[in-house]
Amino acid sequence: MIKSFRCSFLEEIKKMGKGKITVLVLFIIPILGNLLLGYQFKEGHLKDISLAIYDQDNSSLSRMIIDEFNANETFDINYYVNSDKEIKRLFKNGEIMTAMVIPKDFNKDILKLNDTKILMIYDGSHMPTLSVAKAKASEILLTIKTGVSMKLIGGKLGVHKNIVENISQALKFRTRYLYNPTQNYKNFFTIGMGIAMIQSAIALLAASSILKKKLSDKRLDRIGYQIGKILFYGLFGFLSIMLIIFVQRDILSIPFRGSIFDSAIMSILLSFSVSSFGVMISSIIPDKMIATTINAVIFVPNTIMIGYTWPVLSMPIAYRKVSSFFPYYHYADNIRDMFLKGTEIETMVSDINWYFAFISITVIIGAFGISIGKKDSKGETTKCKEGEVIEAS
Repeated sequence: MIKSFRCSFLEEIKKMGKGKITVLVLFIIPILGNLLLGYQFKEGHLKDISLAIYDQDNSSLSRMIIDEFNANETFDINYYVNSDKEIKRLFKNGEIMTAMVIPKDFNKDILKLNDTKILMIYDGSHMPTLSVAKAKASEILLTIKTGVSMKLIGGKLGVHKNIVENISQALKFRTRYLYNPTQNYKNFFTIGMGIAMIQSAIALLAASSILKKKLSDKRLDRIGYQIGKILFYGLFGFLSIMLIIFVQRDILSIPFRGSIFDSAIMSILLSFSVSSFGVMISSIIPDKMIATTINAVIFVPNTIMIGYTWPVLSMPIAYRKVSSFFPYYHYADNIRDMFLKGTEIETMVSDINWYFAFISITVIIGAFGISIGKKDSKGETTKCKEGEVIEAS
């Protein structure tokens, strides 16, 4: 068994040195992918959202409102239009994300205290943009509304401006954002999405790792061969994850407030759980294409399936239960909390226990699958001699 385990591990080492595909998929692509993610989110927040203005009033007040939007970096006024039809055309062609319509006689109606409204229009097909644009527009308009209200109260009632200011500010509220105060998208998305690339790589490579014609007739040797594959992909997957954590912390400047040791524990558990599952599938299903496809369906869309980009609590109840069976479910939020909150591993004991159970179950199932597997059609078995590395096919 020990000899078979050793030969299995060395087989993957030789493949890595000879074919380069393992290095490319497990190290090079994740590093480049993380750097691209970091560059994509380098601004940290959305800005220059295209905005069209339809000003039917053309008063000093309407121009002041437009100037406030123009001065804010969130918006970029690309068009001044003269009809609703033109706004619809710009939205349909994807030339704008937001539009503002100021009605005719807006300034006069404000002075007369008549009911009048500015219409903000958003492109609902771009949800992140809609959310940011709506929040920032509301903030700008609320500030303007407060200033205008103070002037109207002071002018209509002849109240001193200090009293008006005290009345308007009688009810105050403050907002504070913890852990990611700038609401930086890089800090939110890059951590989990960057590491998800590696778990997909581990799963896809491990799915085709068991070569049936390499198997011995002895059951223990077969199990040793299986353990060698799990150890190889678990170990090198872990090294890749830790490398990415350092890239995110030291190159992309994502704040890391937790313990590297704690992150290493969670990372090695994730890596070995994905490795053991991939090898299990490879042990049961001899067809490499089918095994790889199964792992791709399970692991590639993980950031969505386990609630990293859309919270699990907002998913249907049945889906919430299913998502907890994915290894990444027990890792993604935890590693982000380590980065941004400095959360300690003591709060993750239940997830750690889950990993040990998952790895044990997949190893047992894989051992059963590889034990009952048949030799190749020629009935040949490749032996691993002392000091020899098995030639990969």
